[in-house]
Amino acid sequence: MKLLTRSLLLLFALAAFSSCKKEEAEEPAPPAPAGTDLQLLQSATDGSYTLELYSKTGQLRVGHNTIFVRLKHGGSAVSNASLSWMPMMTMTMGGSTHQHSCPYSAITSTSSDPSLFQGDVVFNMASGPMGQWEMTVTHDTGSGPHEVVMSVNVLASDSDFKKRYTSSIGTDGVTYLLAMVEPSNPDQGANDMIVGLYKRVNDTEFPVVDGYIIRVDSRMPGMGNHTAPGNVDLTQGADGFYHGQVGFSMTGYWKINLIVEDGSGTALCGEAITETNLESSVHFKVSF
Repeated sequence: MKLLTRSLLLLFALAAFSSCKKEEAEEPAPPAPAGTDLQLLQSATDGSYTLELYSKTGQLRVGHNTIFVRLKHGGSAVSNASLSWMPMMTMTMGGSTHQHSCPYSAITSTSSDPSLFQGDVVFNMASGPMGQWEMTVTHDTGSGPHEVVMSVNVLASDSDFKKRYTSSIGTDGVTYLLAMVEPSNPDQGANDMIVGLYKRVNDTEFPVVDGYIIRVDSRMPGMGNHTAPGNVDLTQGADGFYHGQVGFSMTGYWKINLIVEDGSGTALCGEAITETNLESSVHFKVSF
């Protein structure tokens, strides 16, 4: 009887401990900024400050990502902050460690809410066993800069029928990186197309490429590789992105073939589509 009583007491104690641990693990996430449908990516505390990262999907993927940042002090959102960041991937290969960054923009306040900030990051690799991403965010409210390091998970974006990021070494020896921003929800007909074009200077510098032209040729591989009307080559806008249009004459799987030309019209990467060359080495994929 004593043995049974002790066993029951032990079971109750373990159950209570498990319940406490579960309650701790299920601490509610910070609420999304008012008036938005943003989802929390990550948060971290720096003394009396809290930094929160958000996106519209609650996920980060290889390619273009718009990330929103909120800084809190004592639980209240701060609007008079200077913010900057540095994405960095640490890779371990053969016992050695290597780090590299990716293209990213400055952080600016949103027009709808001065205490909500945003910027763009183009992750060039997915997180995995070989490497992990961290975001170092620096904030300054007038008392000096403070750094907060947050781990973030970046998912792969490529599949057999979808591809929104690509890179290529140009004939000039420069590595070019292209990330499709739009169309995010392609449809039949002419779609506005927005692409970020960057180049690799070194492992931490990936500036925007200015003054180039991106030729667009949409093709449907499963239907004789036919093209579609509505393609308009991309030129750079005031926002730094390249704008044009891409046409799809029917629903299904499409390749958006690209040629990157410099300001003088010299093709640096990508090839024209012919009867013997059915795709450019630089392309995106969509399926809808």
